[in-house]
Order: sequence, then structure tokens, then C-alpha cells
Amino acid sequence: MGKAALPKVLLGIALISFFLCACGDKSLPVSESGFSESNVEPEKPPVYRCPLDGAPLDELPVRPVAIVIDNMPAAWPQSGVNQADIVYEIPAEGGITRFLAVFFHGEAEKIGPVRSARPYLMDIAREWEAVFIHCGESPQAQVYFKEKDIDHINEMFHPPGFWRDKSRRAPNNLYTGTKEIWAEIEKKGWDRQVDIEGFHFDDTLKPEENEPVHEVTVKYPYRNVIYKYDASSGLYHRFLGNKPQLDSETGDQYSAANILIQEVGTKVFDQEGRMEIDLLGKGNAILFSQGRVFNGMWKKDSFSKRTYFTDDKGEEFRLAPGQTWILLKPKNTVYEYSTLWQENSQ
Repeated sequence: MGKAALPKVLLGIALISFFLCACGDKSLPVSESGFSESNVEPEKPPVYRCPLDGAPLDELPVRPVAIVIDNMPAAWPQSGVNQADIVYEIPAEGGITRFLAVFFHGEAEKIGPVRSARPYLMDIAREWEAVFIHCGESPQAQVYFKEKDIDHINEMFHPPGFWRDKSRRAPNNLYTGTKEIWAEIEKKGWDRQVDIEGFHFDDTLKPEENEPVHEVTVKYPYRNVIYKYDASSGLYHRFLGNKPQLDSETGDQYSAANILIQEVGTKVFDQEGRMEIDLLGKGNAILFSQGRVFNGMWKKDSFSKRTYFTDDKGEEFRLAPGQTWILLKPKNTVYEYSTLWQENSQ
């Protein structure tokens, strides 16, 4: 390098040093743990948890809706059930069951087929202060509506918000959606905020001390309902007999994070086979969650309060976040579950 070029090089080095000092050191400070600290804030916990399924929410919805859904073979496959927060399977006349799908933050464009009311279905809806959605009712339900003050929409007298699917035969072809039904609820002025006491959820629960279960079967008269546990997803996939039960719209298999079996007393009281179901008092309950089984009890003191499910120590069950299926089982209906080592049945 020539002598004439040397001053220019020295001048360049000086300028670079000046700008570095003027701008300051922009490197991130290093914490005591040895990791660089940044301006990225740690993830904040959710403002709310859905009281029905434990999902994180920025705000709570106003109130739930409870929709009666047909479960006769002519209604298969149903729509929208997999988007509900809670699904009840409840005995009905003739050995069949019906679903009561409870939507709080869950949404679905098409839900159904929608069917008729029974008093015990409305009793369950009252647990959650839900608007009850149905089409028609039994004679006993007619009396119930006259005696009880319950917000409900009957498609037979209020058809807006419902439609018929012409590809199916009546009465197994009536549908609604959360958007449509909420428009009708708002018209009626029933969009009031309610305070719901929900389940307890624990997404860090590690139930190693409980018996592992990979398959659960409830032998309802109409069909064996089977749930098979998938450890990779933590879900119980639902089967009718040996066939997966799929949603009509999405093709997704129905599945649950938790299965609660509630043993109830039942009585047939008329020639149509209509039933009474004992929802007050207490009885046996069993929870399947995270691949494990938990024995316990259910208890309900009044129709204005929800049903409590507790373990054999009297502590309320802690559920995995996600959809829960609650299967009401008559005392003479058998259920079974399979562990890795042995078969259990009751």
C-alpha cells in the first residue's frame, strides 16, 4: 500500500469507530441464565376459560344454547355435533337415544337433525341456563313448558332460523345453525349474560396412578357405542359398532377429550315408551380422560344447579380441556372398558 493511501485508510477507520460509538451498543443484554433478553413479552395466560370445555377465550359469550339432535339411524350422519362444547347422550323411547348438544363458544353452520323436547332434556339445559332449541314436544313436555319458565324456541311455532334439507325425509331433515338461532334469540331479548359455574379443567394433569384404558363400550339397546383412545391426540374416537361415527359436513370422526358415564334410574310410563329419568339425587359415575379411568359419583340437589361429578375421595373431577361427552346410562345397561392387562365390565 502506498504512503498516499495510508491517511485515507486511517480516516475510514476513524469514521467507523465514531459511528459505532454514536449509535451505541445495540446488542441484546444477556440474562443471568445466559440467554439474550428481547422485547418480546412472555405469552399471557388467557383472560377467560370456557366453563364448559376449558378453551382459552378473550371474552365470554353471553349464554349457551342446548339443541336436541336426532340419533335414529335415519338421522345419521348428523351435523355440527363435533363443534359443541358438551354433548349429552340420553335414553329415549324405543331403546334409541338423543343428543343434547350444548354450544357456548362453539359454532357450527349446520346443526341437526333437530328433534322434539322431553322434560329431562330441558332439565339438563337448565343446568347451564341455556336457551332450549327443539321441534315439537311430548305431552309431558307441553305441561312442563306451562309450569316452568324456560327460554325455548320450538320450530313448529317459530320457523325462522331453521330449514329443511330436501335430500332427506322428514322428520329427520330439520336443521339450524348457531348464527341463525342467535339471530332469533336476540329478537326475543334472551341474549342476557349468565354466570355459569362450569367444570374444573387441568391440562397439566398426569394421572399415572390410575388404570390405563384404551377402549370404552356402552351397550345401548340401539347399538354398542365404542370409544377408542388415541394417545397421540389424547382423544377418544367414537364408533357405532365397528363403524366410525362421522360428521355429515366435515367428515370428521366424533371424538371426545373426556367421557363421563352417569348411571341413572329410568322408568317407562306410557304405551309410547316415553321415559322418566332420575336426574336429582346421586349415583355412580365414571370418568375416562387422558387414557385413564377414574371412579366416582354424581350428585344433583336441585334443577337450578348443575350436576357435580366427584372422585372416590369426594373431590370434583378435573377434566382435560376439550369436548366432553356425558352418557346417561340406565342401571340395567352394561358398559365395559378394556385396560392393557384385563377386561372390566359393569
